[in-house]
Amino acid sequence: MADENTLGRDIHIKELSKQLTGLKGALSLGNLGEYYTKDELKYRVPRDQWEDNWAILKLTRALSCNHLPYKPLDITYVLTPEISRELHVCDQNLSKVFSQGSKSLESATEYIIEALSDEAIASSKLEGAVTTELAAKNMLRKNIPPKNKDEQMIVNNHLAMQFIRGKTDDMLTPEFIREVQGIVTKDTLKDETQSGVFRSTNDVSVIDKMTGKVIHYPPNAEEIEPMIAALCDFVNHDRHYPNDGDSFVHPIIVGIALHFLIGYIHPFYDGNGRTARTLFYWYVLSRKYEVFAYIPISKIIQQAPAKYRDAYLATEEDDLDLTYFILYNIRCIRKAREALISHLKRESSRKSNAEKAISVLPDVSRRQAAVLTYMIEYKTEEFGIKEIADRFSVTYQTARTDLMHLADSKYLSVKKKGRAFLYSVRPEWLQKID
Repeated sequence: MADENTLGRDIHIKELSKQLTGLKGALSLGNLGEYYTKDELKYRVPRDQWEDNWAILKLTRALSCNHLPYKPLDITYVLTPEISRELHVCDQNLSKVFSQGSKSLESATEYIIEALSDEAIASSKLEGAVTTELAAKNMLRKNIPPKNKDEQMIVNNHLAMQFIRGKTDDMLTPEFIREVQGIVTKDTLKDETQSGVFRSTNDVSVIDKMTGKVIHYPPNAEEIEPMIAALCDFVNHDRHYPNDGDSFVHPIIVGIALHFLIGYIHPFYDGNGRTARTLFYWYVLSRKYEVFAYIPISKIIQQAPAKYRDAYLATEEDDLDLTYFILYNIRCIRKAREALISHLKRESSRKSNAEKAISVLPDVSRRQAAVLTYMIEYKTEEFGIKEIADRFSVTYQTARTDLMHLADSKYLSVKKKGRAFLYSVRPEWLQKID
C-alpha cells in the first residue's frame, strides 16, 4: 500500500510539474519576460482556464519571491531577469553612461543642474502644476521669484532636490521625512499648518483625476508613526548592519520600496508624491548611485502618468506584490538613462561645432570658452553675472572677469539694467559660426 501511495504521489507531482512547465512556456514565463496582472492574463489564455492559470501563476511567483523586510506589511517581489539586468546596469554607474554618451565627467556639473531642474518641473507637473518647461527653466536658471502656486511648487521641488544632495550621509528619520515634505509644500497649501507634519485624521484618500473615483484609502492616522518608524528601520538597516548579508536587499529595490511606501502610507495631507520621489533620489544618491543625479525620472513618468498610477494599483490589488511597481520604475530608469545618453551624444556633436570655432579664438581660456559655448545654446537670452557664477560653480568675481573679457573681445554685448549688468552673445559674431 505504501508503495502504491508513493507511486501515486510521484505521478501527481510529475503531472503538476508538466502543468507548470506547460503554463510557463505558453505565457513566455520561462524567463519571466512579462509580469502579467490578473486582468492582463485574461487576454492571453482561454477564458475557461483563466482562474486556474492565475492560481498556478501565483503559485510559481510565491515559490520564487522575496519578502521585503518591512514588518508592518507582507510585501513580496520577484527578481525577474529584466529587473536583475537593470540593477546590474545601475551598479555599473557613471562609467558606462558617459562612455556611451561620449562625454567626460569634467563638464558633468551642467548636466546635474539641468537634471535637477527637469526633475523639479516634471515632479510638480505630475501634481498639477501648470507652466511651460521653457518658462519654468528660465525661472530656475535666473532665480526669478515665483509668481503663483504652480511656480512655487517648482521652486520648492528644486530646493528639495538641492537639499537632499547635502544629506546623503544622514539616516532616514521621521523628522527628515517631515522636513522634506515641508520644503516641497511651502507656501502652496490651503492650510499652512499641514506643512511638515503628519496627518492626524482619516479624511484623506487618493482619487483618480480622470474618473474622480477613490483608488486608495491609506492607513489610519494612528498607524502612521509606527509604520514610518518601521520604514526608517528598513531603509537604515544596511548602515546599522553593513555586514548583514542575510537581510540584503539591492539598494535600487530599497529606494523603489521607499517611494512606494510613502505613497501607500500617505502620511501627509498633501505633497506625498513629491516627497516620495524626492526621498527616492535621496536614498539612491546616499548609496553612491551618482548616475541618478543626471536622470530626471519624473520626466519619464510625466509622459504617461496613468501607467504610474496603474503600477501602484497593481501592487496594492495583488497582495502587495511590489514587482509591478519595481518593473515600472526600472523601465523609467532605463528610459531616463537612454535619454541622457542620446542627449549627451547630441550635445557632444552640437557643441563640437561651436567649440571648434571657439577654440581658435585668441585669448579665450578654456573656462571662458565653456561660458561662451553655454551662452550660444541660449543665444536669445541675457545672462547676469551671478547666473554664470552659479552655473559654472565659480566665484562672482571670476564670472565677472570672464564676462568682461568676452565683452571686451567683442564676443558678447553688455547692457546695464538697474544696478545689474546683463550679457548676451553678439548677433554679428553668431553669424560667423552658425
